[in-house]
Amino acid sequence: MIQVAEGLNSYGTLLTTYWCADEGGLLLVYRKAKLKQNRDMMQNRFIRLVAVLFACFAGCVQAAWPERPIQMIVAYPPGGFTDALARAVAKPLGERLNQQVIVQNVSGGGGNIGAAKAAKSAPDGYTLYVANNATVTINTLVYKSLPFDPLKDLEPVALIGGSRAVLVVTPALSVKTVPELIALAKAKPGTLNYGSSGTGGVSHLAGELFSVDHDIQMTHVPYKGTAPAMADLLGGQLQVMFSDTAIQHIKAGKLIALAISGTTRSKQVPELPIFSELGIKGFDTYTWFGVMVPRGTDGAIIQRLNKELTAITKDPLLQAWAESQNGDMMTSTPTEFAAAIQEDLAKWKKVVDVTKVVAE
Repeated sequence: MIQVAEGLNSYGTLLTTYWCADEGGLLLVYRKAKLKQNRDMMQNRFIRLVAVLFACFAGCVQAAWPERPIQMIVAYPPGGFTDALARAVAKPLGERLNQQVIVQNVSGGGGNIGAAKAAKSAPDGYTLYVANNATVTINTLVYKSLPFDPLKDLEPVALIGGSRAVLVVTPALSVKTVPELIALAKAKPGTLNYGSSGTGGVSHLAGELFSVDHDIQMTHVPYKGTAPAMADLLGGQLQVMFSDTAIQHIKAGKLIALAISGTTRSKQVPELPIFSELGIKGFDTYTWFGVMVPRGTDGAIIQRLNKELTAITKDPLLQAWAESQNGDMMTSTPTEFAAAIQEDLAKWKKVVDVTKVVAE
């Protein structure tokens, strides 16, 4: 038997033709279909084709994003540092992406309402969340239950800034130093009201930690953000506050600054001592801010956002603006941001354990 031909038929089946002579000398011609070999070959071709098409499709999707405006959720009302920072970043980010970035204020619930909305949004790159340590780490420690899990439902993109808290009082209180404030609070337990951006916020825990450390009692009054709390402080309804938006009011003489958190004095108010200079150790109430997206957002989009945000936060003009607000600009990779969240979680857990703060 001798093979005489091999080739594909009109159906794509590989056929092999043989001939041989029988005992009578007649030629017998038959074909054998190598079906398995053909099937494997066609399967490999199909897999390669799908891979090429998928790569092309993914490239087209990545190149097309963003095709419509992007919403940037802030979990606090306008007027606070979170809102101001978000708006300072949104405009140049939109310019770099050739698409509008719209800041949307969704306040309430200690920041949980806005954070939950962001976490439950579609992971398509069109929802950004301006997070801080209050909504991402502290709230997981002080709230008995949350409508979402910030550590599982949100994905870090980049740190963008930070701010330090200043302990301020109203001029009507007639105190000029921290020791004088402590003495007054001891003399009139429970009569001094201090405001915060909300239960579980950095300004709330700062007040509780200060009270525990100095064995005093002050009444906590929570607000839906820093701005309304500051308005009542200036109006006299509050007497004390740990604020990251008080610099302009201090310079205008509307508030009296007693001390500032951090390891170095502020360039804006260099005469103001840091807490450690007053013998108050471990009072680190630094607030960080970062951009996060719903879990499952495409990695290429996260990397693009990180690249643009890093370039924006390095802008000297933006850095000067942040410094004027007693804040600073920051940069990080997504991995570094994730590590910072874990470190922050451990730090505030110690504070919550000491202060026993619980939110409903």
